[in-house]
Amino acid sequence: MPANYSEIIDLTLPVTTNMHVPPGNRKTLPPVEFKTYRTHADSGIQVGFYQTGIHAGTHLDAPLHIIDGGKTIDQMDLNYFLGDAYCIDCTEVKPNEPVTAAMLDKAADAVEPGMMVFLYTGWSDKMFGRDEYWSDSPYLGEDAAQWLVDKKARIAGYDFFQDIGAKRSVLDASLFVVHKILLGNGVLNIEHLTNLGKVAGGKFYCIALPLKIMGAEGSPTRVIALR
Repeated sequence: MPANYSEIIDLTLPVTTNMHVPPGNRKTLPPVEFKTYRTHADSGIQVGFYQTGIHAGTHLDAPLHIIDGGKTIDQMDLNYFLGDAYCIDCTEVKPNEPVTAAMLDKAADAVEPGMMVFLYTGWSDKMFGRDEYWSDSPYLGEDAAQWLVDKKARIAGYDFFQDIGAKRSVLDASLFVVHKILLGNGVLNIEHLTNLGKVAGGKFYCIALPLKIMGAEGSPTRVIALR
């Protein structure tokens, strides 16, 4: 961890009651909710309740999410979740079009093995909270997913809905090809980031700590950049 930094940038979406979740989870999982059960007015103390699906908002995917027998989030070494990162500017991508390996190649010399690699499109900043965030999002091309594997990224993070196979309203895991390419090769996903424009085109130090949920395939995650 850097001893000196001048800025902390929050890359995490705020959690709100009934926040948007992927289409395939809307009918099968309870909604995200924060509720106050005791207040200072009635009890002299505030006590709240929070529920969420693991894949709502900013979160990490561990291999078990798509790989049968893969590691759970609590089995991952903590060192996996902090380290040097680089954010590639992919704002040239259009809605419903893929981020390609050719778009990532501009940063080939900057991305080192073991880095976290983030892809900035500006999509979540403009669209999160609208149905179009899911239906019209750019997505990660299979060649770009393989590029991240070949560059030995430890984590890949996105501010767009990165797997075209997840856009359907009914979940079909066989279509999650990008997830399989990445998670099957030990590259974890951080999905639904925001504020990546503040770090685009540069290197920074990232902390992305999941909750220690035993046996889980992922976790809500607070992601911050230090520089």
